[in-house]
Amino acid sequence: MPFVTDTHSLIWHITDDPKLSTEAKAIFQKVDSFHDHIFIPCIVFFELLYLIEKKKIVADFDSFLAMISSAKNYRVEPLCLPIIEKSKRIPREMVSDPWDRLIASTSMYLNFPLITRDKTLRKIGLEVIW
Repeated sequence: MPFVTDTHSLIWHITDDPKLSTEAKAIFQKVDSFHDHIFIPCIVFFELLYLIEKKKIVADFDSFLAMISSAKNYRVEPLCLPIIEKSKRIPREMVSDPWDRLIASTSMYLNFPLITRDKTLRKIGLEVIW
C-alpha cells in the first residue's frame, strides 16, 4: 500500500533520527527496498526549505531534491485544486498550520495513510501511521 509522508517523518528517515517510530521506519525501509511507494506532498519541499532557511535543521536542499528526483519509489504529489478543496474538510480550529492542512488533505485526496507523529491529524479522521 502506498503512503503519504509528513515533513518531519521524511527528514527523520533521511537523517536516521531515532525520533522516527519503529513502524514508520519499517515502512521507509520497505520503500527504500522498492517494495512500496511514498508520496511526498509538494508543500513538504517548501516546508523543508523554510526550516533550512530558519536554521531549524541542517540540510542541503539541492542534494535533497536530487536524491528525491532520482528515487523511483518516492513520488512528488503536486499541489492542485482538488487537494486545496479537500483542505476545506479540515477545520482550521483543529489544524491551524497551513502546511499540515495541505499535507493532510494530500493524504485525503490520494486516500493513502499519512506517516506522521502529529496527534492532531489523527483527530480529524485521517488514517495515520506512527
